[in-house]
Amino acid sequence: MKSPVLTILIVLLNVGALFAQKTSSKIIIEGANEAIFDTKSNVSKFVGNCRFRHDNATMMCDSATLNDKTNVLDAYGHVKIIQADTITVTSKTLHYDGNTKKAELFDDVSLSDRKAVLTTNYLLYDMVTRVGTYPNPGKITNADNVLTSNSGNYFVGSKEAFFHGDVKIVTPQAEIKSDTLHYNTVSRIAFFFGPTRIKSKDDFIYTENGWYNTSTDQANSSKNSYYENGSKKLKGDSLFYDRKAGFGRAIKNVFFVDTTDRILLQGDYGQYTKRTEEAFVTKRAILSIVQDKDTLFLTADTLKTTMSKPDEKPSIIKPSEADSSNATIAEAEVPIEKLASDTVKNILPPVGPGITEPLKPVDKQKPVEEKVAIKNTKTDSLKIGSKDTLKKNLPDTSRHRIMFAYRNVRMFKSDFQAVADSLVYTYVDSTMRCYKHPAMWTQGSQMTADQIDLELKNKKLNRLKLVSSSFLVSRDVDSTKYNQIAGKNMVGLFTDNELSRMFVNGNAESIYYPLEDSVQKTYTGMNRSLCSKMLLTFKNNKLKTVRWDKDVEGTLHPIEKIPAGVDKLDGFNWRGEERPISKEDIFRKVAYKEPKAEAEDTNGRPLKPENNIKPATPQNSPEKKDKMPVPNKANPPMIRGKRF
Repeated sequence: MKSPVLTILIVLLNVGALFAQKTSSKIIIEGANEAIFDTKSNVSKFVGNCRFRHDNATMMCDSATLNDKTNVLDAYGHVKIIQADTITVTSKTLHYDGNTKKAELFDDVSLSDRKAVLTTNYLLYDMVTRVGTYPNPGKITNADNVLTSNSGNYFVGSKEAFFHGDVKIVTPQAEIKSDTLHYNTVSRIAFFFGPTRIKSKDDFIYTENGWYNTSTDQANSSKNSYYENGSKKLKGDSLFYDRKAGFGRAIKNVFFVDTTDRILLQGDYGQYTKRTEEAFVTKRAILSIVQDKDTLFLTADTLKTTMSKPDEKPSIIKPSEADSSNATIAEAEVPIEKLASDTVKNILPPVGPGITEPLKPVDKQKPVEEKVAIKNTKTDSLKIGSKDTLKKNLPDTSRHRIMFAYRNVRMFKSDFQAVADSLVYTYVDSTMRCYKHPAMWTQGSQMTADQIDLELKNKKLNRLKLVSSSFLVSRDVDSTKYNQIAGKNMVGLFTDNELSRMFVNGNAESIYYPLEDSVQKTYTGMNRSLCSKMLLTFKNNKLKTVRWDKDVEGTLHPIEKIPAGVDKLDGFNWRGEERPISKEDIFRKVAYKEPKAEAEDTNGRPLKPENNIKPATPQNSPEKKDKMPVPNKANPPMIRGKRF
């Protein structure tokens, strides 16, 4: 009698031989501890260390049933599939169709190759295409990256995975969340096809289309993208960011915002460096500074902003060109309120409405020259120390933001406009410093100098400083007459965003036309004066009064007797064509034009105040007309001056 063990062994050998005789498309049983055959149903049951083979795959389990007719295998307990010695799939349950070569795996499913491990509770795996699909939540672990989603597909051959619904990637550097994501386990690059958020310890990226390299920590996006770092935000149609280098780049419709320093930069190309907090924008670059209900718009070929310490003096011009920036303004700390109104007397009447005593032409019967004696005083009410109040004393450890504007600077605000070649804006004192041919306009007034500093306070215009070769021109819209003030330096004060007072310090010259009738715009004459210092007052951004200090010398020319060549101060240059007229107009390129050459007399000499009358001829001689004495260097008509 044969032993039971021997009988089982023989049966197993026969079973193996039986399956070996089948075609390769059939699932082959390679071994099991026990086997039960049902010839009626063609279903065989196997128990213990079950092992099956189908083409290049080996399947193992604790127990199984095999339908020889349908070529379907159901395996249970410690299921394991090894395909081509590189792919391993495990689960608790397996349903495998040998005809379609598709496997359904249930409970604690794991698919691994040499690059990644996929885990889920249900997986449909195609042995031919080597694609794993999971409609339920799953996870892929690739090196130190962990990817999870509500559903997905993993392509073993190309090492690519597609994730859908509540996708999340966790890397050592960042956490990525998206609706749809494609990931390559070799390159370790994630591609986004929907709203995606990339968050790290210090910064954040949002995009709706792009990629992120988890190895290099670089991201590139091309739809509704922006980068955030604290209060700073960089946005553009196309955005690239290298987190390791701390560098970001945006292209087209670029926005850079710093909510702390209230910066809004726009353009078509921009860059941001995290370490230095430096950003620059170019290609239709524009800076917006919100001021109450109005906004100041500033453009230049390039706008750059960075952080600096108070002891770091910002400069975008050569040292040799910046000497004028050290010039002192005698007004720097003038306490205007201390100048009592009863001690300040108008030397010239107001221009426009309010004229009480218009200047009259020199009396023909009286001498045309009168010396004016001014009492000596120990102090000069306009003499002030050289301290610059535009410079704030800040702790050395503090850092503040600085804005640089390079080339073709143009600004527009509803009541203020300006142009310059370059500009520096320091946020700590809200001061703009304009360099190289700067010009500013408020209503009918134009201001120019070698350098112009404009200070904002509480989001309003506060103080204006014109450094070296200062020049102010005021003109009514419907007038051809130019009121002019020139001097070494000037400082202006604003009230409610309107220029209210202007101090002129050093070589102060003026030309203006007192109005006889403000409605008809008829003028008394033209007054030209020279003194050490001046105080100008404005109303509605128009010149109202001129007040002088020191030894004032002046000449009043009747309006119909103004000699040729004396109606313009040296350096006069009306630059109305450069003035921006709207926000859109700031992008208009207007080249700076040098002042026109001075008029010359018959000997080729410039017509200046001390040589301002052409030689008398029968055609232009005043004596021929009304016998009025001709002013000249020897006997100019004088306007009385008084210290204040």
